[in-house]
Amino acid sequence: QVIAYSRRRYRILGETLDVAVGNCIDRLARLLQIPNAPSPGYNVEQLAKSPPGGFGKLRWHPKTSGGPQNRLFVVPQAVTPKLLESGEATQEDLCFSLQETAFAMLAEVTERALALTRARHLLLVGGVAC
Repeated sequence: QVIAYSRRRYRILGETLDVAVGNCIDRLARLLQIPNAPSPGYNVEQLAKSPPGGFGKLRWHPKTSGGPQNRLFVVPQAVTPKLLESGEATQEDLCFSLQETAFAMLAEVTERALALTRARHLLLVGGVAC
């Protein structure tokens, strides 16, 4: 979630309705059968560093209005096996696509939150933020 405190109120400015970003990355690692040692997120990050050939094969549409587009893991869970079996994408492509899209979604909603609240400070918390 992206939450802003403004005018003595907390406002939710963006969220996913299925899983947190860190959990989403871990679930992709499990789906791709990437080892847990030292951690699934680290291994996904290492695979994502390879030059991507298929970025954009997974289509995410970041919105804050609710509905299926706020479900971060629905798309990869549904299409990952098909893309791997057909050879349209590699594990590296999928790791890069998910990581970059998730972080871009976080950056987009955070920028909107800062602009809306005219805040001068930002506090990042949580597993992915650390």
